[in-house]
Amino acid sequence: MVPFFTTVRLGVVVLAAGEGTRMRSALPKVLHSLCGRPLLGHILAAVDMLQPAISAIVLAPDTLDTVRARFGDRYCYVVQADRLGTGHATLQARPILRHQCDDVLVLVGDAPLIRSATLQRLVALRREHGALVAFLSFIAEPPTGYGRVVRNAEGDVTAIVEERDATDAQRAITEVNSGILCFDAEWMWPALDRVQRSPVKGEYYLTDLIALAIADGGVGAVQALAATDPTEAFGVNDRVQLAQAERILRARLLDTLMRSGVTVVDPEATYVDVDVVVGQDTMLLPGTMLRGATRVGTGCIIGPHTSLIDTIVADGAHVRYTFAERVVIPAQAIVGPFAHLRGVQDGADTFYQA
Repeated sequence: MVPFFTTVRLGVVVLAAGEGTRMRSALPKVLHSLCGRPLLGHILAAVDMLQPAISAIVLAPDTLDTVRARFGDRYCYVVQADRLGTGHATLQARPILRHQCDDVLVLVGDAPLIRSATLQRLVALRREHGALVAFLSFIAEPPTGYGRVVRNAEGDVTAIVEERDATDAQRAITEVNSGILCFDAEWMWPALDRVQRSPVKGEYYLTDLIALAIADGGVGAVQALAATDPTEAFGVNDRVQLAQAERILRARLLDTLMRSGVTVVDPEATYVDVDVVVGQDTMLLPGTMLRGATRVGTGCIIGPHTSLIDTIVADGAHVRYTFAERVVIPAQAIVGPFAHLRGVQDGADTFYQA
């Protein structure tokens, strides 16, 4: 694959050091599963499509080993020992990213629905305008919990104000910051040293760089990319929001399948993980769950009420009222009703013979 940014070295920082206490879980929030992939895995997959020169994940000390074990040495890992805000978290990545990239794309680790194409547009916007900062904004109803985007009479961005520091008038603003920002790297790294602690929470906000950028380069130094799909900025803070994100992503996945030639009789009763592949002219009946690395061929009928996990189904098979895990179902096979097929875990394929 040819890198999207062939002449620009892109660096990425993913902020994932939050406590995640609202998940009520011993598992780090960013490792909770969403359509078969950890929350953080969705963000990294979107970022990887841009083929950055370097990607760093900022983590708390108690989650570092767990997250690194999940994603391996492909990424750099940085520890934020004290949770002193997003500006402080980003600063922890400076020693490894400085002088390694021309743009720095900063994302939050609990917003897994961002698309790679949107990130490409954001970086391109900053480059095209020669801006010091470009960020993704969206309309939130209600805007509770987000930093408000403040504009002047001409519509230029003049600040992002965190909710806890906002006035009543600013809190009424519905255009908000997604937490996804792209910076001119040469300007950003020294500018972080000029960010002051918030008098309210005592934290260093990355969004304070907006005001500094305007002071240094005028209003044109900050560009906002309005999200065409506000769900891309959806954040997951608890299990209720995790379920909401699952519905959003599942609808996207099923829409893609249907537009590729797959019949989904009832999308509300069909569950497909992000890494599943389904061939043309296959029909998915209600109650179908396709999990993990499942591959389904062309012209199949799957369901009703069938769960396939890491299973390969060859062309023309009909699998109904079945649970199958780690098996290969041959072409034209008729499986079920009420079949339970389980393969071995030694890496060898287990074939189901019709």
